[in-house]
Amino acid sequence: MSLQFFHGHGSPYSWRVWLALEHLGLPYELKVISFSAKDQLKPEFVALNPRHQVPTIVHDGFALWESLPILEYLDEIAPARKLYPGSPGDRARIRRLIREEENHLDDKGLTPIYEEFYKRPEGEALDAARVEAGRAKLAEELDFFGRELRGAFLAGDAPTAADFVLYPEIAYVKRIGEKKPASGLAGILPPPIAAWAARIEALPYFEKTFPPHWRP
Repeated sequence: MSLQFFHGHGSPYSWRVWLALEHLGLPYELKVISFSAKDQLKPEFVALNPRHQVPTIVHDGFALWESLPILEYLDEIAPARKLYPGSPGDRARIRRLIREEENHLDDKGLTPIYEEFYKRPEGEALDAARVEAGRAKLAEELDFFGRELRGAFLAGDAPTAADFVLYPEIAYVKRIGEKKPASGLAGILPPPIAAWAARIEALPYFEKTFPPHWRP
């Protein structure tokens, strides 16, 4: 099996796929895309993915992009472990959690805060009300996902696609809280989510996937 994984350090969407690849034990060739060098716009990459985004995989000549379809594809080709294990109801719950992570925790909670601190034009005043609304929504969603834990992870004793989608968002919450104190995100993780994040970070392959430019 030949599987190439095109990844960009710091992309939460790409990070979820890297965690999944390692968890599943699938052999792959890592291809790091440099955003500063605009590798994603180079003709050889655009020929694989006309959306010029990461993550992208190429498996035996078949190119696929968009992280959630990639996760489902990897789940189908993995010989042993699964990202969507269990009964039809169990698998549907994992997909429901993923949609809620993206639509509520990320889009309505984390993204407004990220945009205010990292995307606002230089010299333009911070929208404090938008930051506070995002922080309140994020706190609400973090409590929600803490209640959704079913053991060590979101669906039991092993991580699934839902955990790998959620973790990069939590990593961004922690990083923004550290780098931007005015965000109010420092210490926002409730104890169940903080403990869950520590379990993800203790996985034997986690350090391999951690963005190198985030290291001290």
